[in-house]
Amino acid sequence: MQGRSFVGAALLTTLVASTSLTVVLAPRPAAADQVSDLKAQAREISQELVQEQLQIGAYQQQYSVATEKVAADARTVVQIRQQIGGEKRRIDDETRVVRNLAIVSYMDAGNELSGSDAVFTGDMERVELANEYISLSAGNIDTALDRLHATQRTLEVHLAALQQAQTEDRSQQAQQASDLGRAVSTEQQMESEQARVTGQLAVVVADQAAARAAAAAAAVAAARKAAAAASSTVTAPAPGSVSDPVLNPYLQCVVQEESGGNYAAVSPDGLYMGGFQFSQATWNLAAPAAGLPGLVGVRPNVASKAEQDTVAVALYALDGQRPWLGDRCNS
Repeated sequence: MQGRSFVGAALLTTLVASTSLTVVLAPRPAAADQVSDLKAQAREISQELVQEQLQIGAYQQQYSVATEKVAADARTVVQIRQQIGGEKRRIDDETRVVRNLAIVSYMDAGNELSGSDAVFTGDMERVELANEYISLSAGNIDTALDRLHATQRTLEVHLAALQQAQTEDRSQQAQQASDLGRAVSTEQQMESEQARVTGQLAVVVADQAAARAAAAAAAVAAARKAAAAASSTVTAPAPGSVSDPVLNPYLQCVVQEESGGNYAAVSPDGLYMGGFQFSQATWNLAAPAAGLPGLVGVRPNVASKAEQDTVAVALYALDGQRPWLGDRCNS
């Protein structure tokens, strides 16, 4: 059995943890076809689930970016509003100061010398100075107010733009949250479908394994019955011993080709043992099917001839000639 391994009893370990949301299960008459169909569905769902998880990651990143942008907009809006409030207060303060100064200066100039008195007294220079001061004061007030109002309008335009951007960002944030919710819901549906298909696959494989184990047990029983019928003196086996079953022509050929009938043989590399050159892994899988679970872990070459023959009969019932592919007995 060098270079070969037992695959029949190991089907349960080949479950593919994957599924497909869009594939509808179609019952097949052949169990092997059903397992193949379920595995194909499992692979499809696994691929779709990975893609959906990647999409969820992208949505989560986009949602985080949108959320941060909305928060940044809110902070900027608060700052602009604070600036507008400050500008308004500054306008009010400066307006009051300039107006007060203008009024006081005008009143002082009027008390010292009104315009009519100056005309009659001939002190026109002082009148001109007072009028110039009043004119400059009024001009300064208008200039300051214009400048402050322009700044205020600029800030208000900026605020309006930011509020519009904030509205758009919030809309985008809501859209991202909706996309993320749908993706998570799809992922949950796919995971549910994956569990369903994987469960069906496990049931089918378990049923196959049970059927094959029953077939192996029946083959062993039939071989032992044939051995008993062929014996002229039927004696009951000793307690704890195993009756030696009859080998079919193929297995009789195998034991000669593999070991020359030497049930204690070991391959040069130590990997294959006994008359049928079992690997330890194949032996461990086939022994329970032969009704000999106590041989699991035992080196095949130290088991009795009857035990090795029994395991070989069970293995043949499970997997036919496949464990010994390459032997001349196959021709």
